[in-house]
Amino acid sequence: FVSGFPIDFAFNRIHASANTWYTGSRLTGQKMMYLDTGAAEGAGAAWLFGAQDYNNGYAHTHYGNTEQAWMFKRHAGLDVVTYTGNGETTRPINHSMNKIPEMMWVKRRSGSNRSWAVYHKGLDGANNPETHFLLLDLSSAEGDEDLTWSDTAPTSTHFTVGASATVNGNNDTYLAILFSSVDKISKCGYYTGNGETGQTITTGFQPRFIFFKRLNDSESWKVFDSLRTTSTPFSKQLYLDVNDTPDTVTPFFTVSSTGFTLNSTNVNASNDKYIYYAHA
Repeated sequence: FVSGFPIDFAFNRIHASANTWYTGSRLTGQKMMYLDTGAAEGAGAAWLFGAQDYNNGYAHTHYGNTEQAWMFKRHAGLDVVTYTGNGETTRPINHSMNKIPEMMWVKRRSGSNRSWAVYHKGLDGANNPETHFLLLDLSSAEGDEDLTWSDTAPTSTHFTVGASATVNGNNDTYLAILFSSVDKISKCGYYTGNGETGQTITTGFQPRFIFFKRLNDSESWKVFDSLRTTSTPFSKQLYLDVNDTPDTVTPFFTVSSTGFTLNSTNVNASNDKYIYYAHA
């Protein structure tokens, strides 16, 4: 998968049929996990972070042109962190983003099946998001507990995990992906649906990749991009938590040079709470 820049974190899948979401990072080398399951990290003979390295992308050795990859490098809006848990109630973890993370994905790499824990600044109505959590590999609504983030907000130098084995089991190994908004590049945002056509969300750039999650109800993580459907961009949805065939849909939204406009209650139900991530 040619990116044109060194890759620190990526995920890929067959884009036109049912398939799992493979993911890995440069820090974890020739290992792979899956966005849509809580399975532990496994050896990936075809996963070429580490075995063979590239300055302009990364590779699966046995896949063809039915695959698509979403690739990221460390920058002002993304960091990749690995750590070993200690089981403590409040555990600060250093990061190098030099700004406050607005979204975090944390996955236990070792041991038995554990879901991906998700923090987003829009949780709890953006009031105290550190008191709530989502699960990336499940469609469940946001939950409220102090075991995940220890009710402690992230800072520009560290994020905090609680005593849950999902994020801080003693001697277990973990991968954390941190995201933040960057002018004209990426946006972590949230909104309240109004049930009408035409609600506009401003990102400050034209998105090419967007995902949504409804917070107050069980609903899958909806994924859209401009690459899979170039004739009618953003008209097919995938789900981060499901290895399903993509749905062909009437576009739920349209994009512009400054953001996107919601055209369907599928992403704009009245009074429902949503989070999103958009990237240029």
